[in-house]
Amino acid sequence: MHYYYDLLVNLDDVAWEFYEWEKKDNILPVKKIPFVRVNEKEFKEISAHEGKIEKNWLEPYIGKTQIKKDKSKNLLLLSSTKNSLVIELKNTGEILSRSKLLIEDENNCNELANSLKEITIPFLIQKKIPPKSDFRQALQEKNLIKIELKTLKETQNVSKCSYLYYEWFGTLEEDLSKMLEICLKELKKPYTSKIHKIASLIRLSYKECL
Repeated sequence: MHYYYDLLVNLDDVAWEFYEWEKKDNILPVKKIPFVRVNEKEFKEISAHEGKIEKNWLEPYIGKTQIKKDKSKNLLLLSSTKNSLVIELKNTGEILSRSKLLIEDENNCNELANSLKEITIPFLIQKKIPPKSDFRQALQEKNLIKIELKTLKETQNVSKCSYLYYEWFGTLEEDLSKMLEICLKELKKPYTSKIHKIASLIRLSYKECL
């Protein structure tokens, strides 16, 4: 069994790029982790799908990742020599979370993987992970606006919705249903500076209430 030493992982449902990591994320310092080289096809399958690794194959790797002196996890570091990924697993083989690596670790892992023998992992694909349509900030701000629109609908707050609508589209409107429909359609489009502006106004409106 091969190991890689000293790296940071960000364990989440979504494998965020290192430049999208945030302080509140589940970022852990890993002291020692099993390191496996796979082919590019298998790497892409594991990266893009929910699934399960055969329990008998996984058994030797259970509990072999050292987080701290007396704490371990079921993590596995995969590299195709082009890309690297850390996966967290249940004892039964289901993937719980994924983490991409910091750029220095990514480069080191891919280089070291060239010296390893390629291993086939018995991975059972369950379903495809929906692709990210935007970067992390965009997704967060779109979600914030969706929550606010839902609140405005529930409270029938026409005045606040009209204000946000004017700031967004530059026209006056008082039909709540129409405004909500147009705003939700706009959120399905690519992220823009206008969406960032509306999200900022929503945050500011709640700060002013404190």
